Amino acid sequence: MYKEDLPYILIFLGSIPFIFFSFLKLFNYQEFFQIEINFILSIYSLSIISFICGSHWGIFLSNSNLGINLFLLSNFLTILSFIGFLLLEERGYFFLQILILIILLLIDVYIFRKKITQKKYVNTRILVTFLVSSFLVIPIII
Repeated sequence: MYKEDLPYILIFLGSIPFIFFSFLKLFNYQEFFQIEINFILSIYSLSIISFICGSHWGIFLSNSNLGINLFLLSNFLTILSFIGFLLLEERGYFFLQILILIILLLIDVYIFRKKITQKKYVNTRILVTFLVSSFLVIPIII
């Protein structure tokens, strides 16, 4: 494995829990090791959103000429996700998570257009965001 491929591999590996737990929902499992699957998906999606927002902080620290303040935007999205976890019912929360993931993807596309990230990275993010969002629809409809 090449060092330059590791970030892309990790991005894809990060989607596995979304796929796994959504498939469990499809097969009418409600719990995994006595923990509700929707709770697991909620916490994991909050973690992933926080992680992506943290990566935006790193990008902003090294590129202050972006035209948007990623400190404020990423904090807002992380806090919004957390407040959604606390206050929304499950379906509304998963819809919010999908919306935030799409916003984060649009930010990554913007960063790419500023020639800060590579095309391979943004293409990977597009694919994985579509994949994860598709699987987060399952707890909304089931």
